[in-house]
Amino acid sequence: MDEGNTNDPFDDLFEAFELEDGPPPVSKDQPSETPEAVEEPVAAAHLEPDEAPTATVVCTSCGAGNPAHNRHCEQCGARLGTGALPVAPAPMIRATPGGRAITVIGGALLIVLVAVLLLNLGGDDDPSETSAAPSSTSTTAIGVIELKPFSVDASSSFPGFEESNLIDGQDSTYWNDNSLRGNNAWLEFEFAQEVQITEIELQNLQDEEKFRRNYRIKSIVITVDDLQIEIPDQLEDNTDPRRIQIGSLATTRVRIEINSTYPAEQFNGGVPFDELALQEVIFFGNVAP
Repeated sequence: MDEGNTNDPFDDLFEAFELEDGPPPVSKDQPSETPEAVEEPVAAAHLEPDEAPTATVVCTSCGAGNPAHNRHCEQCGARLGTGALPVAPAPMIRATPGGRAITVIGGALLIVLVAVLLLNLGGDDDPSETSAAPSSTSTTAIGVIELKPFSVDASSSFPGFEESNLIDGQDSTYWNDNSLRGNNAWLEFEFAQEVQITEIELQNLQDEEKFRRNYRIKSIVITVDDLQIEIPDQLEDNTDPRRIQIGSLATTRVRIEINSTYPAEQFNGGVPFDELALQEVIFFGNVAP
């Protein structure tokens, strides 16, 4: 075969062809170009939040569409849906300093009252026993005792019915003034040491006939070292003991001045007497500290 002859007998049997899918040939003198990026279609899933489809609720009052999260219509303000609205929690109550102090004091008082009640319930060994009414020789309150004066003086006394009978503790003896009907009458008691007098008991005659036929005390003035008390027209005209509260803090002397009297009366044919009568004077309290 002649090497210079380029005609191949088989060339006529085949057609020349090029690959269509391949990249075009690039010339060595032409710079290569980077193919432009192809934009992909944006799927609905990649839409912005404000572009995504929104669920709506139709207002039953005006027919306007509203976002599903709305509780009231944006057009007419009507409520959307029938579910219960959330309720805000109740505000906390903040106690003021004064309120806290009252609470603490109230709690302390309640504890004291409960303790006293328990002591009272447990203190009686025999619940059936009842305490007797205070007498002339018994105390009238817890810590209070009968105070005994060592002497007594009077404005006057009828023979045989001296003022010393007022502190002898005997029901059968009594004091009479000397036919003065109680005018300007007074009594003065002395104690050996300072005492706190809380109560004075005046005892009229217990015998009904003697009580009526003598003059009786109606109003008095009581004077001690630290105070003076006037008892105007408060002493009842009967044979019951008459208790007078005075509240002295410290005294060694008690003076009782008679301001007015109930008149003597005729009784069972007996004529009235001219004397003022008093059976007993009893003092209650304690020794001054």
